[in-house]
Amino acid sequence: MKVEFEVKGFGEEDLVNVDGAFKSIEIARVNGLSKDTTLGELESILNAMFDEVEKNYENPPQFTGRITIRAKKENAEIKYYG
Repeated sequence: MKVEFEVKGFGEEDLVNVDGAFKSIEIARVNGLSKDTTLGELESILNAMFDEVEKNYENPPQFTGRITIRAKKENAEIKYYG
Protein backbone atom coordinates (compact mmCIF):
# COMPACT_ATOMS: atom_id res chain seq x y z
CA MET A 1 0.00 0.00 0.00
CA LYS A 2 1.11 3.58 -0.60
CA VAL A 3 1.80 5.57 2.54
CA GLU A 4 2.33 9.33 2.27
CA PHE A 5 4.63 11.10 4.75
CA GLU A 6 4.90 14.88 5.14
CA VAL A 7 7.07 16.85 7.57
CA LYS A 8 7.17 20.63 7.84
CA GLY A 9 9.20 23.00 10.00
CA PHE A 10 8.16 26.65 9.84
CA GLY A 11 7.92 29.90 11.71
CA GLU A 12 8.66 33.59 11.84
CA GLU A 13 12.26 34.67 11.71
CA ASP A 14 14.06 37.93 12.43
CA LEU A 15 15.89 39.57 9.54
CA VAL A 16 17.49 43.00 9.45
CA ASN A 17 15.39 45.61 7.60
CA VAL A 18 12.57 43.11 6.96
CA ASP A 19 9.12 43.13 8.56
CA GLY A 20 7.28 39.82 8.81
CA ALA A 21 9.75 37.24 7.50
CA PHE A 22 8.85 33.55 7.59
CA LYS A 23 10.88 30.41 6.93
CA SER A 24 9.56 27.01 5.93
CA ILE A 25 11.20 23.68 5.12
CA GLU A 26 8.95 20.82 3.96
CA ILE A 27 9.55 17.33 2.62
CA ALA A 28 6.98 14.84 1.36
CA ARG A 29 7.49 11.23 0.33
CA VAL A 30 5.39 8.27 -0.77
CA ASN A 31 6.55 4.84 0.35
CA GLY A 32 5.18 1.53 -0.87
CA LEU A 33 4.77 -0.50 2.32
CA SER A 34 3.27 -3.84 3.31
CA LYS A 35 -0.08 -4.01 5.11
CA ASP A 36 1.88 -5.67 7.91
CA THR A 37 3.83 -2.46 8.60
CA THR A 38 3.56 -1.53 12.29
CA LEU A 39 2.81 1.85 13.81
CA GLY A 40 6.33 1.80 15.26
CA GLU A 41 7.82 1.40 11.77
CA LEU A 42 5.73 4.32 10.47
CA GLU A 43 6.88 6.39 13.43
CA SER A 44 10.51 5.51 12.70
CA ILE A 45 10.19 6.72 9.08
CA LEU A 46 8.51 9.92 10.25
CA ASN A 47 11.19 10.51 12.90
CA ALA A 48 13.96 10.18 10.28
CA MET A 49 12.17 12.80 8.18
CA PHE A 50 11.89 15.13 11.20
CA ASP A 51 15.66 14.76 11.68
CA GLU A 52 16.24 15.58 8.01
CA VAL A 53 14.19 18.78 8.20
CA GLU A 54 15.84 19.79 11.47
CA LYS A 55 19.30 19.61 9.81
CA ASN A 56 18.19 22.50 7.57
CA TYR A 57 16.08 24.38 10.15
CA GLU A 58 17.22 23.92 13.74
CA ASN A 59 14.44 24.13 16.36
CA PRO A 60 11.66 25.52 14.16
CA PRO A 61 8.85 27.23 16.14
CA GLN A 62 6.27 24.97 14.46
CA PHE A 63 7.11 21.36 13.61
CA THR A 64 4.42 19.08 12.15
CA GLY A 65 4.23 15.64 10.59
CA ARG A 66 1.50 13.75 8.81
CA ILE A 67 1.05 10.15 7.68
CA THR A 68 -1.70 9.37 5.15
CA ILE A 69 -2.94 5.97 4.00
CA ARG A 70 -5.44 6.17 1.16
CA ALA A 71 -8.13 3.53 0.78
CA LYS A 72 -11.55 2.99 -0.74
CA LYS A 73 -14.39 0.58 -0.08
CA GLU A 74 -15.23 -1.61 -3.04
CA ASN A 75 -17.64 -4.57 -2.94
CA ALA A 76 -17.69 -4.54 0.89
CA GLU A 77 -13.87 -4.71 0.95
CA ILE A 78 -11.33 -2.06 1.85
CA LYS A 79 -8.82 -1.59 -0.97
CA TYR A 80 -5.61 0.35 -0.39
CA TYR A 81 -4.14 2.48 -3.14
CA GLY A 82 -0.79 1.28 -4.37
